[in-house]
Amino acid sequence: MLLSRYPKEVQLKDGSSVILRPMTRSDEGQLLDFFTNLTEEDRLYLRNDVANVRVVRSWFEQIDYQRVFPLLAIAGEDVVGDATLHRKPFSWMRHMGGIRIVVAQAYRKLGLARILADELLENALDEGLEKLTAEVVVNQDIALEAFSRLGFRKEAILKDYVLDSKGVRHNLVLMIKDIEELS
Repeated sequence: MLLSRYPKEVQLKDGSSVILRPMTRSDEGQLLDFFTNLTEEDRLYLRNDVANVRVVRSWFEQIDYQRVFPLLAIAGEDVVGDATLHRKPFSWMRHMGGIRIVVAQAYRKLGLARILADELLENALDEGLEKLTAEVVVNQDIALEAFSRLGFRKEAILKDYVLDSKGVRHNLVLMIKDIEELS
């Protein structure tokens, strides 16, 4: 990861701006506030229980930019977006990465998710990754459309793969993007 390119100020569609920078140990409180302020529906499909202090704290205890590169979008003192690039640098999947993006409700439809995704794609390219994956619950139409616009294609649908926080099963769409498409 080219940490030297951050912090970076970016402009959103409405003319406002946010700062992009990697997460640091001092961001724990702001990130927890960000996640607990998401709606229950937003949190329903997230991979982790982000409202659990222990879950979020564990991320700060194990910061390793080579395995998970966490990129935050900051407006004022608040986290308004969280994007992560996940890698397994020492496994048979070391050529692949996975991305996850969450944006605060007030910052949706302003291009922030696209900006965060582009940053992660650029970092993935810098790291020599060949493919990126995104996992989306099948009924998250907006997320599916957004990843499609970024050049991800539906590779597989895993039936009843996700068990949400309410105990309901959902199909998971595995989406893939070949990085060489960026060049």
